[in-house]
Amino acid sequence: MEEEHSEETAVPQPRRSLRRHGLFILMSLVLWVPLGLWYFFQPAPAVVEKLYSCGFYPVMAKLIIPVTSSFPFSLSLLMVAAAPFLFIVLWILACVMGYRRHQRFRWRGLLWGPKWLLFVIPLIWLWFLIFWGMGYARQPIEERLAFDGEAVSAEELASIKEGLFQVIDRDQPQEDSDRNIAEALASVSKSMEQMVNGWEGSSKRIPRRVKATPPGLLLMNGTSGVCAPFTLEPHVDGGLPDTWFVSVGAHELGHIAGVCDEGETNLISYIAGLQADHPYARYAVALTVYVSVANQLTAEERKEAIARLPEQARADIQAAHEAGQKYRIDWFQKWSWRAYNHYLKSQGVREGVRSYGRGTQLLVQAWRSGYLTLPESPSSSAAAETEEEELTAAEVESASMEL
Repeated sequence: MEEEHSEETAVPQPRRSLRRHGLFILMSLVLWVPLGLWYFFQPAPAVVEKLYSCGFYPVMAKLIIPVTSSFPFSLSLLMVAAAPFLFIVLWILACVMGYRRHQRFRWRGLLWGPKWLLFVIPLIWLWFLIFWGMGYARQPIEERLAFDGEAVSAEELASIKEGLFQVIDRDQPQEDSDRNIAEALASVSKSMEQMVNGWEGSSKRIPRRVKATPPGLLLMNGTSGVCAPFTLEPHVDGGLPDTWFVSVGAHELGHIAGVCDEGETNLISYIAGLQADHPYARYAVALTVYVSVANQLTAEERKEAIARLPEQARADIQAAHEAGQKYRIDWFQKWSWRAYNHYLKSQGVREGVRSYGRGTQLLVQAWRSGYLTLPESPSSSAAAETEEEELTAAEVESASMEL
């Protein structure tokens, strides 16, 4: 009787398999549908600004950043390295278990990988959007800070350049002990946190330190830093010299502050760095912006601008150039920047990688609007000597590359 009863109540194998596959399809759709809704029916920038950038994101960052920052190593790099390996191992195990169960090879085992990718891809995509990527749709910073939108004049650019020179000359390190990367970045973080929260009326949390990758890991493709959106960890290539490590680290902290656009991130990293309490932070960021401004001048003006810098400032520029040359792989750099350009455009950044260049223009507008003050140039500064060793335009330009 018991055997007959079990036969009557047992669910047929085909029906059970169909139910299992139906549940998997439903779970996948639950992930794919919100992605489609986001990209086809994206909310207005003002809505994203209020509900996400100044609402959900600060709360989420307060919960995530203390956890990920507590690890001395990069969780995101560990995940990137381990996840593909784990997926392949599970795929192989699925094939082996299928063979043992049926005593013959089944093509269904090979389909395990593509099937689960239908679930994993939207899961990772949603993770990216919720943790950081929705910020691409927020209001432009020109609207948030009410910039006047007028074009930047050559006179304004010259004033910015002179003010930056005064910061570099005033705050340049006097001893090797002054080049404290950790203290400088912690100072930038505090300055940025106070600045951004004051602008937005939020209470965002920004990491106090930036994690270094193995030397050359990022520089080999022509970049020098990266923000990990899945763990909210800022990274800088460990092969960068100290001054550029600080300036690029400030840029990556700007991304963790919830700013996705590269030009806008440059702006807030510039202002936060120039207003930081630590003199080395101010020096490092001022030198980076100075080089960016110099790259917008004529060849002769650029040569004069770089030649008047203090000796160690020129040495820092040269060191950054040499680090890039040491690790960069030309074909990989071209491929990765082309891919990153397409990625930025897919997220609504029309300029693509050219958006990096907006930082200097935005800085002038911020200075014009009173968000930044720089020291005025003394009359004696016009008589700077230009007999020191000169850097080529290529060296100056390569030193200003950052991500």
